[in-house]
Amino acid sequence: MKKYGIIQELISYLQAYEDQTRADRQTLFHFIAWMNGQMVDKAMANPHPEAPGQTSTESPDVQLGILVGFLNRYSRLYSKKALDDTPLVTLDDFTYLAALWSSQPMTKTALIERNVHEKTTGTEIIRRLIAHGLVEQYDDEVDKRSKRLKLTDAGVGLLMRLWPVMGQVASLMGGNLTVSEKMTLVSLLQKLHLFHNSIFLEQREEPLDALIAAWLNSGKGGNGKAE
Repeated sequence: MKKYGIIQELISYLQAYEDQTRADRQTLFHFIAWMNGQMVDKAMANPHPEAPGQTSTESPDVQLGILVGFLNRYSRLYSKKALDDTPLVTLDDFTYLAALWSSQPMTKTALIERNVHEKTTGTEIIRRLIAHGLVEQYDDEVDKRSKRLKLTDAGVGLLMRLWPVMGQVASLMGGNLTVSEKMTLVSLLQKLHLFHNSIFLEQREEPLDALIAAWLNSGKGGNGKAE
């Protein structure tokens, strides 16, 4: 977009607003509310582009994907600083320890799926934690072919040492949102997580076109109105 393009676009919206509304409603508050409605209508007008690459960057779906990706990068940046001078390499190492602390003992598969990883990625993280003496594995008493995992004393000690600083990282991630805003965001992200987690656990081997077709056929695709 050209320099000052956003201002020019905003002026065009303002002109349309003044043409379409009564003079007694032409306040900043009413303009923002009207413009929000215009943006929603624009996004709803073409929820499914006809061909790949036609999705507008203004689409709520696109913006959601971009912003969630950015938040993940911010979280990893802060966590990397918090994990300096520890055997842990990534935020995933910490979340594996935390998951074991809350639900041990666990099978490898359960721990990997809990953290929404593919088997190869999760196995490498577990191998790394075992090598550092933070996690130990042993044969399942019922199914000898299965391995169960639990924290070692060293793993518990490291986790306890990291809780305070990782709690500060979590608070930093909450940023400038109010408590009410945080609760609303958590509720929405939890809903979205449950949607995608069912795909991850039950359908992740399906090709993308099959996943999209199933989503559209469910009646929930596109407008978010169906419950």
